[in-house]
Amino acid sequence: MKFIHTADIHLGASPDRDLPWGESRRLAVYKTFEGIINTARDEKTDLLLIAGDLFHRPPMIREVRELSSLFSRIPDTQIVLIAGNHDHLYPGCAMLSVPLGANVHLLDSQALSSVTFPALHTVVHGFSYHQSAHPAPFPESVTAPEDGMHHILMIHGGDEQHLPLSFDSLAASGFDYIALGHIHQPRLFARCAMAYCGSPEPMDRTDTGRRGYIKGSIGASGTDFRFIPSASGEYRQVTITVNPGSTSAQITDTLREKLDHNRRFFYRIILAGERAPDIRFDPEIISMAGQITDITDNTVPSFDIDRLLGEHSHDLISHYIERLSGGTEIERKALSYGLAALLDPDNQ
Repeated sequence: MKFIHTADIHLGASPDRDLPWGESRRLAVYKTFEGIINTARDEKTDLLLIAGDLFHRPPMIREVRELSSLFSRIPDTQIVLIAGNHDHLYPGCAMLSVPLGANVHLLDSQALSSVTFPALHTVVHGFSYHQSAHPAPFPESVTAPEDGMHHILMIHGGDEQHLPLSFDSLAASGFDYIALGHIHQPRLFARCAMAYCGSPEPMDRTDTGRRGYIKGSIGASGTDFRFIPSASGEYRQVTITVNPGSTSAQITDTLREKLDHNRRFFYRIILAGERAPDIRFDPEIISMAGQITDITDNTVPSFDIDRLLGEHSHDLISHYIERLSGGTEIERKALSYGLAALLDPDNQ
């Protein structure tokens, strides 16, 4: 029995809405999910598991109709989905009102429920969110029935406000596969057949690294599964260490040489090190180096401490230096920021 496990697609989301490539990122969310559907069709996948947050928010009727049209491309694939915290269910919502297709099975109960596929010798278990938070933990007593069938468990959660999980209990629960959603970073567990597939596309600039879905199979010899990269875009983080002679133009030139200018890469820039006290780096100039989503300036101003002690031997500045110099990294940063404020209070 072949399956695909995906989650956290977030249809309707607009990553980087405020940036020039925002529209292409919005379309990429849909196109990548469409690609997963096409893969299921082309590879004659038996089961498509969608472990929550298919939509970025509870969808409208027209959006569910579009989804139903996508699902109609794979009539021979059984689709099982649960609602997550972003697309939670409520009375009269579109997900409960619009027919999704004979091969689509929404486990819409707030309690654990299941759907059985005799031809696949498989039972899929799961439940849906009916609110945006679920702080109650997943019951550690849940185990797979011993009835000779393949049992798959679908769960959306894993943090304090969204279904806290005991991975030790899940590993011992006896399910043939546990399809997890909610955490966008993919994670495959080595001790049992359990995985966070992650989001097929990165949802914002904090979603650095690879994104994709899980492809697997269950048979007489057990469960095999692997991560499949799918994202058309990738966020990367780059740290540039500056010195007191650095300028915005120099940082821009350094980044132009350092960054991969393939259009699929987007960068978060971290500035570290020491800068001249009178320098203020210009993010608009630095952003000319490539597809840069944001710039974090963690630099600290550099001062000639010996000169300052000589010039301010009898005032507050000398006492401030003596109190904080030579201490921890936090104290050294406090010294730099404090001196900047004391020496040039109008430029803070």
